[in-house]
Amino acid sequence: MNHKHHNLPRLYCPQNLGKGILLNLPEDQSHYLRNVLRKTVGDGVRLFNEQNGEWVAHISTESKKSVTLTLDEQIREEETNHSEIHLIFSPIKKDRNDMVIEKAVELGVTHLHPVLFARTIVRDIKAERIKAQMMEAAEQCERLSLPKLSPLKDLKKLLGEWNKDIPLYAGIERSDAMPLLTAAQTNPSAQSALLIGPEGGITSEEIELLNSKAFIKPVSLGPRILRAETAVFYGLSLLSAQTKA
Repeated sequence: MNHKHHNLPRLYCPQNLGKGILLNLPEDQSHYLRNVLRKTVGDGVRLFNEQNGEWVAHISTESKKSVTLTLDEQIREEETNHSEIHLIFSPIKKDRNDMVIEKAVELGVTHLHPVLFARTIVRDIKAERIKAQMMEAAEQCERLSLPKLSPLKDLKKLLGEWNKDIPLYAGIERSDAMPLLTAAQTNPSAQSALLIGPEGGITSEEIELLNSKAFIKPVSLGPRILRAETAVFYGLSLLSAQTKA
């Protein structure tokens, strides 16, 4: 990408992108450009999505509640990296859950699987809020795609539906399991998954369930007891570094 475009605001746009196309932005993005960034007719914007890559556009018309853009040129092609990183996580309290979503996007997670464990405290998710957070994080970190968000389900149901071709590393605290980095290096793959339990930990019954599945590899995240969000950041950092492009 040409460095001259780096300072342009960047917006995720699921609509089809192509040279000369006129796009009417939704009200929230129009408000952001006009009232927060104080952009006006002629100013440049970057638009992106996973199907069409990234494009430079300019504001062609504006009104009190809407902004229309004209697409000018493509500066990045669509992604051809077909690696997958799945994060299986228990919803946690609001601010820390927000951070989990943000860092998952930044660290390359392609699939988010919120799961109910026995000790999960937050028993529901706000899908629209999570999608907005994913968009904001992707806009900030120069990523083209958004993770796919699965519906909330319990652990047993998720494991019953799991694609057994995808290695699943389950972080088990207070165990003598193989370290995650060693396990990932031993079995490099273009697809991998990390499972992190809830704030209160994974129960002995759930550990027994995890150990009963041949496709699950119990792993250690080190000698310390990590908070749920810290375990996610640490585990994803190791896993994303080992996942093949």
